[in-house]
Amino acid sequence: MQNVNQEKTSLVMGEETIHLAGKNSITEKLDDFAFDLSARAFFQLNPEQTAVLYDEARKALKLAPNETLVDAYCGVGTIGLSLAKEAKEVRGMDIIPEAIEDATKNAKKLGLDHVRYEVGKAESLLPLWMKRGFKPDALVVDPPRTGLDRELIKAINKTKPKKMVYISCNPSTLARDLVDLSKVYTIDYLQSIDMFPQTARCEVVVRLTAK
Repeated sequence: MQNVNQEKTSLVMGEETIHLAGKNSITEKLDDFAFDLSARAFFQLNPEQTAVLYDEARKALKLAPNETLVDAYCGVGTIGLSLAKEAKEVRGMDIIPEAIEDATKNAKKLGLDHVRYEVGKAESLLPLWMKRGFKPDALVVDPPRTGLDRELIKAINKTKPKKMVYISCNPSTLARDLVDLSKVYTIDYLQSIDMFPQTARCEVVVRLTAK
């Protein structure tokens, strides 16, 4: 696979991917799950610590069987699918069509028929789903290093799911976003995960509860 990116952005991958030879996807295992990944799909690079990371997210969310979950910035669906057995319904969104295709395939392969995915921006789809009668009880966000889009924060504060988990790979943008989210939410759980030992990189899991 060859990816072409001629733009100066925070994203490594561009929108054009050329299939040169062989399969157009790979399979990665995470705990008991196997995920199909296309070239532009995001996947954590340390599977063992990723399992720890997602377990922290699970413990932080404390989903009940009757609760609904939105997985924003869902990618290939790894977080939402790992939590799906604990929720009544899971919905996810991502702006990369290939990622949504992968997520849909992964949900089907895992036999999770109460999970659905849609291409689009979280700040647009979250209010739209609310208008159509879907009100999520819980929200999980795992944005890129640039953090949450300003419009998404406005949408979250307006739709106000009763609890959310923010998974961050950048403490600076996390701190910035929490200032705005704390207008509506209380921060009541925070745990760092050492994803790459002996480096400065870590992930942070934050639980927020609506005031």
